[in-house]
Amino acid sequence: MVPLTMEKAASSAPGKVILFGEHFVVYDKPAIVSAINLRVRVEAWRYEKPGVWLGYRTLVDHPSTRAVEYVLEKTGLMSGIRLKILSKIPASVGLGSSASVSVASAASASLISLGRIDRELVEKAALEGEKIVHVNPSGIDTTIAVRGGSGIYRRSRGFSSIDIPLKKILIIDTGKTRRTGEMVSRVREFSEKNKERFSEILSREEELINEVLDAFKSLDFEKIGELMLVNQSLLKEVGVSSNEIEEAIKLALDAGAYGAKLTGAGGGGCVICLVDEDKLEKVSKSISNKFKVYLTELSAEGLREEKI
Repeated sequence: MVPLTMEKAASSAPGKVILFGEHFVVYDKPAIVSAINLRVRVEAWRYEKPGVWLGYRTLVDHPSTRAVEYVLEKTGLMSGIRLKILSKIPASVGLGSSASVSVASAASASLISLGRIDRELVEKAALEGEKIVHVNPSGIDTTIAVRGGSGIYRRSRGFSSIDIPLKKILIIDTGKTRRTGEMVSRVREFSEKNKERFSEILSREEELINEVLDAFKSLDFEKIGELMLVNQSLLKEVGVSSNEIEEAIKLALDAGAYGAKLTGAGGGGCVICLVDEDKLEKVSKSISNKFKVYLTELSAEGLREEKI
């Protein structure tokens, strides 16, 4: 049995937006992802009863439960752990809520078990937690929740940090929740029924990522906006857009956004739109008549220990 070094602990992790490449990342194509300044905080205490407790009850098949169980298994901690989750990230809308919860939960358990945050252990534990929600997660959400910042993620190569010129982005919540697994299955079905076309889409997506990186270097926001719409058209073709998403995109473009697209799994959830900073208030006000809008900062800080 490993000696307990902390009685209580707290950690927080950021949400995320995928700027380009969601779904195609599952097929080992690159995606550009950024942490956002909406966060999950998880407080943890040693508990006399064995197992993982959310408040004063156990919860089966919850990502935080599985993530903490993994930490306990690997560290040999025999005590129970009680969690309190405080989230500013809306759930099931494509902003990485389940990954952030898994990461922060695993980190708090790591602090109690080891007296420190073992980031490699946390990332593995959080990925186990994500499997409950996403079945076959690419790893992109847990990676960015741990590391923060912005970067390119590719399943076979992992994460590479990059600097992006975008500082803020508007997020439109369509109000329609969906299950990521269903959207992933929808794309898989498309790929099986349309193998040749899907191969072309994957190739186009990889080209598009390179075009985005060039546009980042030249600070060509108009081009970035155009590429967002191209990416959206590919996502729509594979079946993961929705009426709500299309309506939110049209509202954003009509209000003066450079471009907009779904972020995350699609089928509802959130849309991101690129807007000049001097137009943010106007565009936000126009869209908020129909949908909830978040103005978020990009390249936010990753996992961190918090005071409790």
